[in-house]
Amino acid sequence: MKTKLIDWVKKNKKFLSPSFFLAGFVLDNFTLTRIDLLFDNLILAFYLFVAFVSIFLINFFQKKKIINKKTEFLPFITQFVFGGLFSGYSIFYTKSASFASSWIFLLILYGLFVGNEKFKKSYEKIDFQISILFVAVFSFLIFFVPVILKKIGDDVFLISGFLALLLVFLFVWNLFKLKLLKKADEIKIYKNVFFVFVIFNLMYFLNIIPPVPLSMKEIGVYNYVEKSTDGNYILIGEKYKWNDFMGKWKNEISTDNGIIYVYSSIFAPTNLDTNIVYIWEKYNEEKKEWKVINRIQYPITGGRNDGYRGYSFISNNLKGKWKVEVENQQGQTLGEIKFEKI
Repeated sequence: MKTKLIDWVKKNKKFLSPSFFLAGFVLDNFTLTRIDLLFDNLILAFYLFVAFVSIFLINFFQKKKIINKKTEFLPFITQFVFGGLFSGYSIFYTKSASFASSWIFLLILYGLFVGNEKFKKSYEKIDFQISILFVAVFSFLIFFVPVILKKIGDDVFLISGFLALLLVFLFVWNLFKLKLLKKADEIKIYKNVFFVFVIFNLMYFLNIIPPVPLSMKEIGVYNYVEKSTDGNYILIGEKYKWNDFMGKWKNEISTDNGIIYVYSSIFAPTNLDTNIVYIWEKYNEEKKEWKVINRIQYPITGGRNDGYRGYSFISNNLKGKWKVEVENQQGQTLGEIKFEKI
């Protein structure tokens, strides 16, 4: 029976690999709901633990030249956990991202997720395995450390990065001490990992990495916004005619008193307090550029599943194209909305 199973695995290897990868993606979509939930983070942490163990065992068995029914399944397990990790990151980072500012990082995540099957041969190389492992560890700690510390900021990001370096460097050092790595391979891996570390830091300080664990749940432009006595919000928006497709496409809005409101709902983890900034910009048709008209900042408190609700408004009679970007204190864009005042 066992022999038949091994023969079947070898025969269907090219189908099993993407199947395990897809299984990780499907499982994430059913299980991952909130970036600050213990269960969700335990799932991703478990994936990381299995990734460490499977990479260790793959290289241990390769070094010892041990090939049996157990070792045949290790590549599939590695494929499964990396598929689960990068699909999970794609879910969380996409929720937090403004594509206009974060598309480079999102494409990297999507590339690692979709290209997981294409990297099958590369996964046999220890330097590639460790590089991908470091990306997975760093991507996890970027949002997990803020959730644990209940704060966000440059210092928290740097802590996440150094923790990722420490974990992976200790792992590589132990592989070397157990004689599963040559000294030349160890140095090459350290260089690769440090290169990825530098790239991540550049993307963060250039505001390319999405502002996890914050995420924009909703944003809209309205003629009037008011918070009612029961804690809900009254939102009065533009009323379009059924055939006014152009007005809807341009997000046109008119007002008699010159006041325009932008309402948003922003998710933040429980007990995490921070500030967000609304940046109101007007498009200058002559210079063909956006000009900042006003910046409005207010504090938000995390924990509400549908996000912390709030709004800002501007009062003037300037007609034309407008844009409101919502950013965190580090200047990372949570979301934006464009509209035309008529």
